[in-house]
Amino acid sequence: MELQLKKAGHDYYEPLRFAPFACETMRENIVPDSSPDIARIVDTTGMVYLTDRELSADGRFCASGAVDVSVLYIPEKETGPRALHFQLPFQCYGEGQGSADCESLDIRGELRSIDTRMLNPRKVLTRANLSLYPAGCRHVSLSVCTDAEGEDAASIQLLREKKQTRVAAGVREKDFSFTEELPLPPGRGGAEEILSTRVDLRSTDSKLIGSKLVVKGMVTASVLYRENGGKAALLQQDLPFSQIIEGAGFTEDCESEAVHRLLSADCRLGGEGGSDDAYVITLDLSMRTRVTVWRMEEIDFIADLYSTAAPVDCQHMELALSEDCQRSTRRQNARELMETGAAVKSVIDTEVGCGSAQISGGELRIPVWARCLYLDESDMLLSARQEFSVTCPADLPGEAESATCRVEASCGSDVMVNVAPEGIELRLPIEYTLMTDCRKRYVCVSGGETTEEENGGEPMPSLILRKLGAGESLWSVAKQYRTTREGILAVNELTAEDQIGADRLLLIPKSR
Repeated sequence: MELQLKKAGHDYYEPLRFAPFACETMRENIVPDSSPDIARIVDTTGMVYLTDRELSADGRFCASGAVDVSVLYIPEKETGPRALHFQLPFQCYGEGQGSADCESLDIRGELRSIDTRMLNPRKVLTRANLSLYPAGCRHVSLSVCTDAEGEDAASIQLLREKKQTRVAAGVREKDFSFTEELPLPPGRGGAEEILSTRVDLRSTDSKLIGSKLVVKGMVTASVLYRENGGKAALLQQDLPFSQIIEGAGFTEDCESEAVHRLLSADCRLGGEGGSDDAYVITLDLSMRTRVTVWRMEEIDFIADLYSTAAPVDCQHMELALSEDCQRSTRRQNARELMETGAAVKSVIDTEVGCGSAQISGGELRIPVWARCLYLDESDMLLSARQEFSVTCPADLPGEAESATCRVEASCGSDVMVNVAPEGIELRLPIEYTLMTDCRKRYVCVSGGETTEEENGGEPMPSLILRKLGAGESLWSVAKQYRTTREGILAVNELTAEDQIGADRLLLIPKSR
């Protein structure tokens, strides 16, 4: 006869992460008629705008957007650097095995490399390589047995367990615009042309207040421009921003985590006072904020059961629960010498990026690339790029074998640059966050039914006296003889299982 078991439902989301996929895009572009011919290409920079992401009907990830490109060059027969600005559109696909139930898809785009080759003084070929990192969440509707009911409940013995697991309560997204006027530093000449723009976004705070999610972040804007007189100059500022997102349905004991994606950026000369103001630069951004809300879920389940009245066949299921989730942020200072091949007079701009870290042997290996725009001793504008890696201690938890580890690394804006005889010395503050999620697996009872006694079974002795064997518990002994733990403790005048010594003989009472 089937046992009647009470069940409790749990609805939540669990995060999903997938293998990154690569994308290459290239395009020829003509120099506009209003721009001078190209004599020499100095450098190429780009920003990734990922505007659309979806899970296609054939089970693949689809990411589309554009790389906003700035090609810095020296023109023929003119003084001072110039820039070409255009976009490289892309649409690429990545394999999405196991992604059929993925919801709230997010894809982060990372520009791995970009370069431009001059085909002739009026035409260039630009090639960009991207890495795309898909993530999302899966809805979980879990039903677990928690108690026995019905006419057999009195004879059913239950071994209950209670576990806390960290789950996602939901995801919220909001698109918004951000505009800021950036005045040029006093004492500098006015700006004639924007040469390139770089925008870095980072989250500084996220919390739930009442029914609203309040998120704060920082925009680090780096604008390279040509001054009156033809020199290249850099304007760099940190710009705080905040947003309020609807958070109905969440409780204030939840935690939240925000990330920000750049959808588009426009940097132009002038401000509200007029477009001819050469001492103000206006930055217009379109951004998307994505907030994941986390909560602790208590899962109460039956790990085992038996009946004192009849044999029971149980069905089981496996629970995989996230426990001991840790997040730690560390800082590692690194030093690197960038060999330039030419004597350096001064450094105008430095950009540093970090790739996806690899964990091996208790250490993190973080790939880093650095790009410097500099003047040599003859005031020729040049660019150098170098790739290297930084090794950091991982400090993994003791159960790292069963943990999912994720690392996010970045380089702060306070990079120190020194001119050295061999090139450019970089001192880099690498900040990395190590997130570990230990998923533990438990077996729980999902159902059961009582069965008939086997004919010819051996009769139970009228008196049972025995010790607990190696690896045995009071539960397993009580289950073996279809009695109860409470009955064994009572007849042996004990109040708790930890009072049973290794050599203690126990009288096992019969319950039938």
